[in-house]
Amino acid sequence: MKSSKMIVGNSSFNARDRLAVLNLLNSYGYFFNENKLEEFSDLFDTSAVIHLGEGSHKTTMNLSQWITYISNLQQFFKQQQIQPRHVVSATRFDSQTSDQMSGQSYLQLFTTKYNITSLVTTGIYEFTAIQKEDNWKLNRWVIKLDSWLG
Repeated sequence: MKSSKMIVGNSSFNARDRLAVLNLLNSYGYFFNENKLEEFSDLFDTSAVIHLGEGSHKTTMNLSQWITYISNLQQFFKQQQIQPRHVVSATRFDSQTSDQMSGQSYLQLFTTKYNITSLVTTGIYEFTAIQKEDNWKLNRWVIKLDSWLG
């Protein structure tokens, strides 16, 4: 049986699927920044599980709870006239099969208010994306922040 574990530098993967998942990850930041909640929610599979934080600050949410959380966050930014800039970078893949991929990306969250830009936090996303009906969707999303926002 062939292992789905990736070897760094190995080029024997489906580049088309990999590009689709990279676009999915980058769209996460873009739709978050642009307050496009419907498009943002479409990035996730209906069975997605989201883990935010670690240790005593860890919260687990289903997709409906996650979208409510993001909607409230976006409303707060709008009310406070804050422009978020959510950057997803340095994506790496741990495994890839024809219908599932997993890996990590770095995250940086900046905000701008009154022409002053500030770094809010950094961290790591751990993700699993699944393919259903020729579409890749996020199914597991783990957010590990370097500094807690609460």
